[in-house]
Amino acid sequence: MLVKNSELLELSIKVEREGQRFYAELAEHVDDPKVKEFLKLMVKEEAAHEIHFTKMLETEDDYGWGDDEDLQKLIKENFQTDIFPPLEETLGHLPRFEGLEKAFDFAIEAEKVAAEFYRILGSACNDFELKTNMVLLEKAEMEHCKVVETLKKRVLDSLT
Repeated sequence: MLVKNSELLELSIKVEREGQRFYAELAEHVDDPKVKEFLKLMVKEEAAHEIHFTKMLETEDDYGWGDDEDLQKLIKENFQTDIFPPLEETLGHLPRFEGLEKAFDFAIEAEKVAAEFYRILGSACNDFELKTNMVLLEKAEMEHCKVVETLKKRVLDSLT
């Protein structure tokens, strides 16, 4: 299965858009002003990543990652459904504490998957500048993961 550049970039945009939506909705369910502020910052960072991929999508460049087997496997295993589930689904069926905990767990896992996606894109890419950008995006997603883990602890500690 050969993956087109446009398909990969559209998938990247989808991941970032879902992240924006998820963090914006999660911010509405959190009382702590610092946590709200960080979640809103996450929305802005996801939006910046989306803009980056949108610009890349406008070019016809071949980045060399279309036939990478690791990338194809990751897409098949992790991107057949939404990366970030609808938040109301998570919060609506569980008590507040468990719902928020599960929402943060989803976010942490999604950030890990996104980081892995960008790592593989970077590894498979034959364009030096783009490879560097993928490394930076991977690091940004890992940093998001750490931030979300910290926010999770802060929110859950405030509820107990």
